[in-house]
Amino acid sequence: MNPARTIALILAMSAAALTSSAQETTSTAPPNRASSAIPQDTAAALAAARAPLLNTPDALLEAPAPPLVAPASQPRIAPEHKFWDRQQKLALAVHSGVRLADTIKTCRELAHGGIEVWIPTQSCAGIAAWNAGSVGLALGMGWLFHRYGFHRLERITPWVGTAASAAGLTKSVFNIY
Repeated sequence: MNPARTIALILAMSAAALTSSAQETTSTAPPNRASSAIPQDTAAALAAARAPLLNTPDALLEAPAPPLVAPASQPRIAPEHKFWDRQQKLALAVHSGVRLADTIKTCRELAHGGIEVWIPTQSCAGIAAWNAGSVGLALGMGWLFHRYGFHRLERITPWVGTAASAAGLTKSVFNIY
C-alpha cells in the first residue's frame, strides 16, 4: 500500500476516534441562590443557627455545610458488551479468511516470478508474517477502542482491515500493478 494512503487511513481513523469521543457533558455550575425557593422563616432559622459558627474561623472549618440541593441523578449507561462477543468473532474470522486467501494467492504469484509491490518483502514467509501481523494489529486496535469506550470504532476496525485485505486479494487475482 502506498505510504501516503496508509498515513491518510491512520489520520482518518484518529479523527473519527476523536470526534466520537465528544460526549454530552453536564454543567457543574453552582445553583443560583437568588432563585431558590427557601421560605423566609426557614432562611431566618438557618441564618440564626449559623451565626455562632461565623464568629470563629476554626469552627467554620470543622462544621460541614448542609447540602443546598439534592445530587443530580446519574445518566443511565447502556450495559457494556464483552470484547469477544459473537460479532467480534465473526469479524475476526472473515478478516482472517480474506487475509489467508490473499497470502496464498500472493505466495503462488511470487513462486511464478511475480513481484509484490505493496509489501516490502518478496518471500512467502515475509508475506505470511506481514498478513498475520496486520490481523493482529486490527485486533489490537479494536481491543484498545473497546477498552477506552469507542465501541463504534471497535466494530468498524476489523472490517476496515478486511477491506484492505480484499483490495490486496483483488490486486493479486487481476494482476493490477
